[in-house]
Amino acid sequence: MATFKVGARLHDYGKASIDELFRRIHEDGFSCTQLAYKKCIPGVSGYDEVTPALVEQTLEAGKKHTIDVAVLGTYVELALDDEAKRLTNAEDFKSQLAVCKALGAGCIGTETTNMALQPAGTSRERAQYLLCRSLETILPEAEHLGVKVAIEPVSYHSVNTPKAARQILETLKSPALYVIMDMANLVSADDENCQEALWDDMGELLGERIVAVHFKGQTHAPDGSLVHTSPEDSTVDYAGAFAMLRSLPQSLPVLREEAVPARADSDIAFIKQFF
Repeated sequence: MATFKVGARLHDYGKASIDELFRRIHEDGFSCTQLAYKKCIPGVSGYDEVTPALVEQTLEAGKKHTIDVAVLGTYVELALDDEAKRLTNAEDFKSQLAVCKALGAGCIGTETTNMALQPAGTSRERAQYLLCRSLETILPEAEHLGVKVAIEPVSYHSVNTPKAARQILETLKSPALYVIMDMANLVSADDENCQEALWDDMGELLGERIVAVHFKGQTHAPDGSLVHTSPEDSTVDYAGAFAMLRSLPQSLPVLREEAVPARADSDIAFIKQFF
């Protein structure tokens, strides 16, 4: 039976010192976070600026405010069909593996490249191949360091379904490769009325490889376009998703994305009802 803890994406709290941000999310009732240094720490614009001193400050703030780093976020495009940029992105990702290790983070995560960012004519099959090429250079070092690398399936990205994610795992066969489950990101307009099958696939194909869960609200407009909402107004079947998650053996951080600090109390209460 899975156990859960609730966290927040740190850059939803704006930019400030790591101590200040950790203090704020702790006081709002969260116990863990998704940390992307470039998005929340003033003066950090490149991965080379994530210094040992900044990592040490993070560790000290975590102890002081009892906040764990569940996901070290990188936000790089590992499936981009532009060889020079893809290779640079892969090197940036690799540079953060040691940071993930030093932080004791649950995983280092990445999405899998929005297909809208690809050059015209790039197929999803090719994008998945490019993702594997990138991961092939990353995973040996992750295995050496004992770091978990987590990819996040998104309905409009290169890895768009649980089956596609399972294929990536089977292709690479790495003990270091895991999955982040973002419930909203998995639900396309076509899936909105048949989510039970989606959660079944996620559990059957990827269940024990899920290392973190993202929680946010969304629905779809009549034309199929994505609309961001509060969790209460969302059409995501959280109850169905958590029925599957509760059956898993691992402990899981549930991270509020698009967090609104002023409504942290109600968000946490809303999330915890599904545990």
